[in-house]
Amino acid sequence: MGHFRREMWAVNIKTASSKSPSGLVKVRRDASVLFRKVRVKLSYRLGKTHVSVLPQSIDIEPVNACNFSCPHCQVTHWNKKRETLGQTEFESVLGQIPGVRKVKLQGMGEPLLNKAFPQMLKAADDRSIETSFISNGSVMTPKVVDQLLDLENADVTFSIDGATAETFEKIRVGGKFDNVVGNVHRLVDARDERGSPFKISVWTVVTKLNVDELNEIVELVYSLGVDELVFQVFLSDWGKDEMKSEADEKRLVLDSATNTKLESAKALAATLSLPFEIHRGNLLTKSKKCSWPWDSSFIASNGDVVPCCIIADSDTAKMGNVFETDFAEIWNGQPYQELRQRISDHDLPDYCKNCYGAE
Repeated sequence: MGHFRREMWAVNIKTASSKSPSGLVKVRRDASVLFRKVRVKLSYRLGKTHVSVLPQSIDIEPVNACNFSCPHCQVTHWNKKRETLGQTEFESVLGQIPGVRKVKLQGMGEPLLNKAFPQMLKAADDRSIETSFISNGSVMTPKVVDQLLDLENADVTFSIDGATAETFEKIRVGGKFDNVVGNVHRLVDARDERGSPFKISVWTVVTKLNVDELNEIVELVYSLGVDELVFQVFLSDWGKDEMKSEADEKRLVLDSATNTKLESAKALAATLSLPFEIHRGNLLTKSKKCSWPWDSSFIASNGDVVPCCIIADSDTAKMGNVFETDFAEIWNGQPYQELRQRISDHDLPDYCKNCYGAE
C-alpha cells in the first residue's frame, strides 16, 4: 500500500508539472502546508510544550488606537501609548515567520488609521499570503477602496452592531451609522463593478443593546450585497477584572427567548440566501482545549507577542517582543511552553478562563 501511494504521489507531481511551470511548485507548497498542519495538530493533541513548526496563520496589529469609543472594547478603557506599525517592521515580522500563509492584519485599533495599511496588504498579497481585517467602516475612503480593488488575496469584514442609527451609535460610540453603511455600500459596488475577488462580510456583536434588532440587521446587511453575515454571541472581558462588569452588563443570557430571536434571524437569512453564521461563546472545555498557543499568535503594533486576539494586550500576557527577539525563539521560549503546559493540564491562567465553559 505504501509503495502504491508513493507511485500515485509521483504521478500527481508529474501531472501537475506537465500542465504548467508553476504546477510542481504548487504541489510542493500544498504538501508542505499539509505536513505542517499535521505536525501542529499532533503537537496540540499530545500536549507538547515545544512546537517545531511556526504558525501558518497569525494576527498582526497595525495600530492600537481607534476613532470610536465602544464601551465593550478594552481600547476605550486603557491609557496605552499609541503605537503604529511601520511598513518595514511589518515586512520584518513576515520575514521571521517564513511559512505563514494567512495574516489577519487586525488588532485592538482601527487598522485604516495606519496610513501604511494598504501597503502592508499589498506586501502580503505580493507574497501570496491571504490577508483579512476588520474595520469599523468610518474611514473607507475612495482612495482606500481603489487600493483594495487591486488585491488578490484579501478579505474585509465590517462591524455593524445595529440596524438603526440610534442603536448603532449607542454601541459604536463616535461612529455615524449613515457614513458607515454608505462606505460599505460603496466598496461592495466598486468590488462588483471591477470583478475583484475579495470577500466582504459583516460582523455583529450581539448584546442586550441590539438583540431586538436582529432581523432588521439581517435585512440591512442583505441590502448591502455583502457575502456573509456573522453574529457573535460572546462578549469578552479581555482577561481583565476591570472589564468584567462592562461585559457582564451587556452580555446576553442565552435563554429560550434569546435563542428564538437568533433562530428567527437565521431563518430570515436562509430565506434571503444570505450566508450566515452564529459564533457562540465559552465553547472551550477541559476536553476541547484552546489551540492558539500551538497554531497561531498575536503580534501587537509595538512588536509584543500575545497568546491570542481575545487577550490582545501584552499588559495582560506577554510572550516576548519580535523587535528584540526572533519570533522562532519566542515561539518555544519559556512563557509559551509554560502556557501550553497549563492549558494541557487545565490549570488555566485567569486571562484564559473567559473562553471556557463549565466543564
